[in-house]
Formats: sequence, C-alpha cells, structure tokens
Amino acid sequence: MTDFYLDQTTPPSTQLYVGNIPWSTTEAELSDLFSASGFEVAAVNIPMGRGDRPRGYAILTLASADAAAGAIQTMEGQMLGERALTVREDKAPADRPGASAAAAAGGGNSRAPRSSTGLGEVAPGGCRCYVGNLSWGTTEETVVAHFTNFGVSVVQCEIARQSGGRSKGWALVDFTSAEEAADAIGKLHNSEMDSRAMILRVERASGGGGGGQNTARVVSAPRAARAPRDERPENSSGLQIVVRSLPWSTTTEDLLQVFQQIGNVVSADVQAHEDTGRSKGWGTVLFETPEQAQAAIEGFNGVELSGRPMQIRLDRYA
Repeated sequence: MTDFYLDQTTPPSTQLYVGNIPWSTTEAELSDLFSASGFEVAAVNIPMGRGDRPRGYAILTLASADAAAGAIQTMEGQMLGERALTVREDKAPADRPGASAAAAAGGGNSRAPRSSTGLGEVAPGGCRCYVGNLSWGTTEETVVAHFTNFGVSVVQCEIARQSGGRSKGWALVDFTSAEEAADAIGKLHNSEMDSRAMILRVERASGGGGGGQNTARVVSAPRAARAPRDERPENSSGLQIVVRSLPWSTTTEDLLQVFQQIGNVVSADVQAHEDTGRSKGWGTVLFETPEQAQAAIEGFNGVELSGRPMQIRLDRYA
C-alpha cells in the first residue's frame, strides 16, 4: 500500500486525515464540504487502491494550523451521504501505516517488507490485520462500515481479488497503531458480517535480513490436530449428494427449496455442531432416483447460494 503525503515540507498540523468517506466522493466534493463550513482548503488527495478504486479516506491540507484544529472540532462526525466523517490531524510520514522506513545503514532506498498477500507494504508494529472468511459479495465499504459500527476506526481496507475482479474471501485492514489493531481483534473476531463469522488476526513482517528479502506471515493460533480420515467402506446408493461451501445462514428449508427444482427431495439436512447448533457449512440431500441426484450435481455444482458457490458431489457413504 502506498504512502500518501501531500507535501512533506508542510507542518503536519495543517494536514488532516478524513476517513470513512463514501467511495463515490470526489476531491472537489470534499473540498466544497469543508469550504462551506468556512475552512480554506489548499489541497485534497483521495488515495487510490488497486484498479483505481478509492481507499475510503482523504488527506486535506488547510491554510493554517488554526484552521486545521477548527476543522477537527467542526467536521468530526459531519455526515457525507450516509456516512459520518472521521477527522483528525494527519500523522507524520514515518508514523503512517505502510510507510517505508529508512535503513540504519544503506541510505533512503530501503523499503518496508511487502505483504505476503501482494497488496502492499506491511504496516509496522502490528498495525495491519488479516480479515478472513468474508462473503464473496463483501466490499471494502461493507468492511469499513462493520468496523465503524463497533467504534473502530480504519485507516484503509483492501479486499484481495482474483485477476477477474472476484473476491478471494479475505482482506487487509490498516490501523493507526498496534493498540487499535488489538482492540479491533478483541471486538470483532468472530463477529458476524454478511451472515459469516469474521476471522481477524494480525499480519506481521517476518525476519529475514539478507538484502530486502523479507516476506510477511500471518500470525495465528497453532492448528488443531487433524481429525482422522473417515475409513468407512464406500457404499454409495447414488441417491444422496453432499453440498459443501454453504453460507452459515443456510437452513434445511433453504436446501429443500433449491433442490426441489430438480425433483422430489426425500430429505435434506444441514449439518450443525452439537454444542452450539451452528452450521458446519455443509449438508446432504436425498433424492428418489440416481438420475435426479446426478442432475442436481450437473445443474447446481458451482452455482452461488447467498454469494457462495456450492460444491456438490455424490455421497460415497450413503
């Protein structure tokens, strides 16, 4: 992610960070909004992310430090569209998440290690978080709004996307400090967004000195021991299918409604954890004939249900 700072000779107290702006906001609209409240705007910059998509914040340079201080008091919480602005003094470049740090020896060409995700430089000091288990339809605006609802301020957010623009189901979010990132994890890990339980953890740069070959790794809890593979003998009737990659909100009734389009469904069942009742993300559907089961696989495998492509195969054990 790029380090945006309009004029590094300008005293930091004249520059403002304006966050939580709608993605459609233009620099002219933002300048007009502040000017209408009596603040003379010298410059506006709305940073762009991948695909020239706005990052959801702007840097404003005002005419004086007094004007900047007054704008913070007046414009904080001001509505722009349906969003409440976050306005604060802009941090100096060295403190900004994603800023490059000069090496102790070797001049000013040293860059911070890039994220293993390929979405930019790793924010120093634990300021960047990995956000996983996102719905395919979740946007940067949805993520920022979700964090804002929990009282957490986001510097920038970017959804990882495939070359065709389709979401990979995860994102990177930057905060102004490691403390704010930790606060976000405490408040939002496992919170539900778009009917899915969010995974939130810190992404840190790993060591590796040796000529700028640092990479990044995601810090997470140790994996639980893998459950033993099902060693039951295969005995498929050809009548039952297994449907995986279901949204957590999918119910047995939802499965019935989908697959009754193929033919008469004898039974359907969304698997759930016994202790919590929460869906495991997969289910089974039993048909009257093998032809119906095969038609369901051919007709619905890869088809999206509530934004997620279903993965369907014949049940080998029933």
